[in-house]
Amino acid sequence: MKILVTGYPYIKESYIKTFEKYPKPEDLVFLLPRLWKAKGGKVEYRPPKNNYLKIRKTTTLFYHSNYPLIGGTLKGWMPFLPFHLALAKTKDVKMLYSALEPVLLSTLWNGIWAKIFGLKHVVFSWENIPFDEKFKGPKGFVLKLILKLNIKFVDGVVCGNKKCKEIFLGLTDKPLDVIPIAGLDEFKFKPSNASGFIKKHKLENKIVFAFAGAIGYRKGVHVALKSFAEIKKNLPDTCFIIAGSGEYEKEIDELIGDLKIKKYVIRIPWLSHEELPELLASSDIFLYPSISNKGWAEQFGYSMAEASLCELPVIATKSGSIEDVVVDEITGILVEENNQAQLAEAMLRLAKDKELKKRFGEAGRNYVINHYSNSVIAQKFYEFFGSFKF
Repeated sequence: MKILVTGYPYIKESYIKTFEKYPKPEDLVFLLPRLWKAKGGKVEYRPPKNNYLKIRKTTTLFYHSNYPLIGGTLKGWMPFLPFHLALAKTKDVKMLYSALEPVLLSTLWNGIWAKIFGLKHVVFSWENIPFDEKFKGPKGFVLKLILKLNIKFVDGVVCGNKKCKEIFLGLTDKPLDVIPIAGLDEFKFKPSNASGFIKKHKLENKIVFAFAGAIGYRKGVHVALKSFAEIKKNLPDTCFIIAGSGEYEKEIDELIGDLKIKKYVIRIPWLSHEELPELLASSDIFLYPSISNKGWAEQFGYSMAEASLCELPVIATKSGSIEDVVVDEITGILVEENNQAQLAEAMLRLAKDKELKKRFGEAGRNYVINHYSNSVIAQKFYEFFGSFKF
């Protein structure tokens, strides 16, 4: 069965590579933005070159969620989609898979045109907070209306986490499955020698804690810094690498100064996805103390999964859908949100117990390979798409 796959997430090379493992990649055609901007326009993406997958490009509008009046409801809108669907119909395409949330008008646009052309329409969602809790007031009313209309026009929903599926089970009886938007590359992320990175940052003979991701309040880096400052008193040969940028950088840098730990913290404002494996291979323990905030909770956590593939034990919080990625006391340690004392205790425990650190790290790699590797996720997509009757 031939499928047209669309949505700005797959402009990321690490995401689209998952479908190289799709059992019949010749059945897929990707329709991607000619250009996609992220991080306030500071980062630009263009469709990757790929010898295994068919990729087409189209004009795509509305890059973020902060437009006046419309907010993010038109994010990723492809105005010329009807022309591409007309072409796809001549190629015997049977389904449109929109990697877009069902609270967007851009998703509704796709759904309406899919029905006009007689195609099945499948959408994607990460949402792990019930919509009635998340959407309040006039704006919430509009978003819930868009959601209801989208559900009317969809034939199935790919849920990025288990809580998402629970939510949609209460909204529709249409087919659902739990599949993250993309898998992970266990050959790219693996334990390796990172002597160059270690030497560059003077990490020899140190216990290295690491965080990689967006620097925002909800990522809890401020909590990790306070916990790090506490355990530093008992573990002098430690350092903390923080890789990433975001709207909370100023507060983080000020906190580092206030805690008097500047010489023990390495700040890397920008790290490409290609450079991330070297950082992880240079580290001992990965920290991800995410905090639920303003109607949002962690929806998956790819950086945690990548750390596990590099055999790092992960210390994270019991927040959102992190438990889908980190198995408490098996691949890492889960603590309560915003709990500095619990986080410090877990950091100290793993830093002092090399055998436990090793066991969690090895178990983490096996868990991610078995549940979230590119081949596993591609097979899940293949089976879900193949379950639809025509």
